[in-house]
Amino acid sequence: MGKQRISVGDIQIGKPLPWAVSDANGKLLLREGFVIETDAQLGRLIEQGLFFDEDSRSKKLEVVQGNTEPPSAVRLIGDARNQLMQVSLRLKNVDFDPQQKATEIASLVQQACSVNRDVALAMILLKQEGSYAVRHLLDSAVVSCIVCKAMNMPEDELQSTLKAAMTMNLGMIEVQDKLNSFGNDLTPALQAAIQSHPRKSVDILKQLGITDQLWLDMVLQHHETEDGSGYPSRLNGTQILRGAKIIHLADRYTARVSKRDNRPMALPNQALRELFMERGQTVEPVIAAYFVKELGLYPPGTVVKLTNGETGIVSKSADNARTPWVHSLIGPRGAPLSFPIRRKTSESLYAIHDVVDPRKLDFPIRLQAIWGSDAAGG
Repeated sequence: MGKQRISVGDIQIGKPLPWAVSDANGKLLLREGFVIETDAQLGRLIEQGLFFDEDSRSKKLEVVQGNTEPPSAVRLIGDARNQLMQVSLRLKNVDFDPQQKATEIASLVQQACSVNRDVALAMILLKQEGSYAVRHLLDSAVVSCIVCKAMNMPEDELQSTLKAAMTMNLGMIEVQDKLNSFGNDLTPALQAAIQSHPRKSVDILKQLGITDQLWLDMVLQHHETEDGSGYPSRLNGTQILRGAKIIHLADRYTARVSKRDNRPMALPNQALRELFMERGQTVEPVIAAYFVKELGLYPPGTVVKLTNGETGIVSKSADNARTPWVHSLIGPRGAPLSFPIRRKTSESLYAIHDVVDPRKLDFPIRLQAIWGSDAAGG
């Protein structure tokens, strides 16, 4: 089967496209799941000439007829955040199996990263609503999951790492959002809470019946550093577990790129550059290299300005960390585009010129319009 031209009756306004759409030459124009909002927008597109692949249409019909909804990384991460929030609110009155619940949430994180790692990473930068304390734990677990899989970590070690990332701050989760609103001048009480939280987190986990020693040790060590300047035990080098080193770096990266009251938010490329510069000091060089390789110099979700004047969002990493794929949202003159346009930044016209603070975008970003059904609900 080949390409078939799309007519007005094939597309419903306000509904996700059931298949990817290309032009007559086969160039991708719209991803599956993109939503066309108005009749005028649809008319302009139909006039251009839109085509879909008949094979993909047949497969899509089979999914619809089987009443099976494609998985969405956005919904999986959202579910994980909600479940972890409920757990954090019930720590003093636990009416669930902590081990089983941690396994369930870790599974949601793994599924999200398997569905679309780019969407999972983009949510760290573009979906920062709700409690910082809970969101930060899930964000750290997502980054840890991606790096661990790249390092071919065994499944049992991966599970312990994800659970440790999600529980590393239990010892100060009640004051985490309060810490988020402070600048550099912390009260003695808050400073003490920070220094003691690894041990306190382990104590809480033991009280909940957690006996996985690898999990517990990673939580205890997640603020230890390569040069021995960390806490609480001033471990260094090979004394620190690999998973704890990964969590430590994920923790620092996701904290730096989060919107926080009274604290400057680092742009993602700056945050990664700063952490990479610390390799050999507080950060193990091999792990730092994996972070840059897997996240890229411009992680998915980074808002960038291109050489041609367009502003868009990094949507997918490429073989070259400096030239990811970008979906442009704003034209050279500052007007929003009718629909996101995919740009190859290895081409000089669309090269990345600068990174933009996402807070400067004055309209909501619909993840589904960029990543299709993998980001349904976003």
